[in-house]
Amino acid sequence: MNGILIAFIRVCIVARMNIGSRLDQAMKAARIKSQSELSRLSGVPQATISRILKDAGAKGPETETIKKLARACKVSFMWLNEGEDPDIPPAETAFRLPLDERIAHALQIMQQMPEYKLDQVVKIIDTLAEPLPFEKKR
Repeated sequence: MNGILIAFIRVCIVARMNIGSRLDQAMKAARIKSQSELSRLSGVPQATISRILKDAGAKGPETETIKKLARACKVSFMWLNEGEDPDIPPAETAFRLPLDERIAHALQIMQQMPEYKLDQVVKIIDTLAEPLPFEKKR
């Protein structure tokens, strides 16, 4: 599978995620098993973490809170706060390659999908991108 396509799909999914979803993903990637553990690592109260994960509250978390959580999860502040990473070029400039009609069609469909279905699509693509046992180098 084309690595650029996989990266593009991941960028699209992250852009649609809210801060709670990004924090949940960051916790999993950092192998932080609980809100309590993240609270200990970050110094942010567990109740605040719970509110962020549930996307509850009238306004989003304070900037300082996001910075602490990003540091604890070892992700960039920009990614956790906005879903953008300064090390990854924006989708509109990074992916101006002509797309195969099938890929363009698939992207149009995926833009309409709810987040849980997009997650499933990425898992399928990741699985398909893995080399078959007989294709792996020894």
